[in-house]
Amino acid sequence: MRAQYNLGETPYVHCLVHFCCTTCALCQKYRELKSCGFNMGIGWEANMDRRRHGITAAPTVVPGMTR
Repeated sequence: MRAQYNLGETPYVHCLVHFCCTTCALCQKYRELKSCGFNMGIGWEANMDRRRHGITAAPTVVPGMTR
């Protein structure tokens, strides 16, 4: 996901975040996917079908990590 969306490894390396706090890492990925226009209620496959057929929502631009 980091390579696909060109995400930096700051303030910590991603493997360190996953190792020390899996819950935090999963929440971060959830927020990132949601900001990229994914609809979390329909599941991964349905989101991929929507993207293949050109049905996407405009991404929400967030200036940085917020609570």
